[in-house]
Amino acid sequence: MKNILIIGDGIIGMLAAIVLSNIYKNIYLVKSSKKKHYKSKIDRFFSINLLSQYFFMKNDIWSDIIVSKPQPYNKIITWDDTIEDNLIFESSSISYDSLGYIVKETSIIGSLLNRLVNIKNVISIKDVDIREIRDNTHTMILCNGESIDLDLILKSDKSMDTLLGSDDFKSNVVNYNQHALVVDLFLDKISMQNIAYQKFIEGQIMGLLPISNNQYNLIWSVNNDFLDNLKNNNDTKILSILNSHLSEKIGTIKNISNRIIFPLSGFHVDSYIKNNILVIGGAAHSVHPMAGLGLNMGIQDIFLLENSFLKINTDNYDITQVLQNFNRSCTEENKKTYNTINFLKKFYSDKLIPDFFRAKSLKLFNKNIYLKNKVIESATGIDVLKRRSVGKYCYSN
Repeated sequence: MKNILIIGDGIIGMLAAIVLSNIYKNIYLVKSSKKKHYKSKIDRFFSINLLSQYFFMKNDIWSDIIVSKPQPYNKIITWDDTIEDNLIFESSSISYDSLGYIVKETSIIGSLLNRLVNIKNVISIKDVDIREIRDNTHTMILCNGESIDLDLILKSDKSMDTLLGSDDFKSNVVNYNQHALVVDLFLDKISMQNIAYQKFIEGQIMGLLPISNNQYNLIWSVNNDFLDNLKNNNDTKILSILNSHLSEKIGTIKNISNRIIFPLSGFHVDSYIKNNILVIGGAAHSVHPMAGLGLNMGIQDIFLLENSFLKINTDNYDITQVLQNFNRSCTEENKKTYNTINFLKKFYSDKLIPDFFRAKSLKLFNKNIYLKNKVIESATGIDVLKRRSVGKYCYSN
C-alpha cells in the first residue's frame, strides 16, 4: 500500500498513523488549524479498558504511559438510593488484576508523540496546506502544486468535512438532553484507591474515577433544566450537594477544582466507509460518558482495522475486502455498544421504568454470575479480543 491521508491529529489519529505505518509506505497526518486548544481548568482523564491497554502494549506505547503511574481500578460499585442492592463489578470475576486504568490525557498524547518521532514515514501536514482533494481520483493537491495519489482517506474527527463531503455519512443520532460537568474532588482523608463508583439519580449520573489516594475525577451528567440551577451555585453549595450524594461511599469531600461543562449528544454512522473514505473514532460515533467507553471505542476501531489487514496474509492487500471486513465487524461491535449505553441511560437516569421493576430486574441480574461476567468482558474489551483478535492477546498485569 502506498499513500494514506489521516485527518485529525488527536489521540485516535496519531494511534492510527502509528499502526498503519507498518502497512502504508507514506502516512500523511493532517493537523487542523482550527483545532480547539482548550486551556482546561483541570486535567482530563480517561478510563482505559483492557483492550486499549493491550493495544497500547502491542504498539510499544504502554511502556511510556506507565511512567506517569496510571491508576488501576479493580472494582466498580454502582448504586441508586431508590434501590436496596448495590451492583458490584470486580476484575477477579474474569480472572484479571484490574478492570482498567485511569490515565491522564496529556500522558497518552505525550506517549504517542514520542512514538511518532521515530517513525519516518509519517508525514505531518497542515490542513491549510491542502488546496483540494478530488473525489473521483482521490488525488490530494497541495498549495505548492504537489499532487499526491491516495489509496485511502481516513477521518478520525469531523474536521475538513466540507472539503471531503463527509457530511453525507448517515448517522443514527440521539439527543441526551444533558450536559456533563467535570470536576476533581479532594477528600479530607485517604480513600481506597482502586474502586470506581457510579451513582444514578433521576436526571443525573455521577461517575467517579480514582486518580489518587484522596482524589476523584467526577463526570457529572445532568439534565439541561437542572444545569441552569447548578450554574448559579457557588463551590460551597456544590460541595454540599456532592457530599449529600457521595460521602457515604468515598468519605467527606473537602474541596473541588474548577469545573468544565460541555453538552452531550450521541451518534453512530450507518456505514464506516464511503467512496474510499473511512471514518473512525469521533468521526464515526459518540456515546454518553456513563460507561467511559468513548475513547476505547475509537481505539477498538483501529484494532479492528489492523485485524482486517492482518487477516489477509499477503503484502498485496485487496483494499475493498479489507474495508468490507472492517465495516462489518466495526458496525456490529459499536452498534451493540451504542444501543446498550443508550438503553442503560434511559433505564437508570430517565426513570421511564418504575422503581420496583428496576429493583427486581437488577436483583435478578446481580444473581446471574454468567451474565454479569459477560457484561464485564464486554465493557473491558476482553470479549472483542477473544472473538476478533488475529494474534494472541495477553492478560493484564
